Amino acid sequence: MEVEMKVMMVVEGGDCALRIEPEDQEGLALLAAFGVNGAFQTKLGGSTRPTTTAAERICSSYEGAPAELD
Repeated sequence: MEVEMKVMMVVEGGDCALRIEPEDQEGLALLAAFGVNGAFQTKLGGSTRPTTTAAERICSSYEGAPAELD
């Protein structure tokens, strides 16, 4: 089964958010299984002062092959 979703990083002023929009019925059903109706969006933090600590944490937790992007 292939699920179509649009994943975006939204930057507005000094704020940054992650937004996930399902593009088909399977995507809607997947998000609904997690209690999300429609699109999901959450604030990630400010984009004005990036920290190297966050980047180091992400890099150190990475394992495996990168995901394929179409």
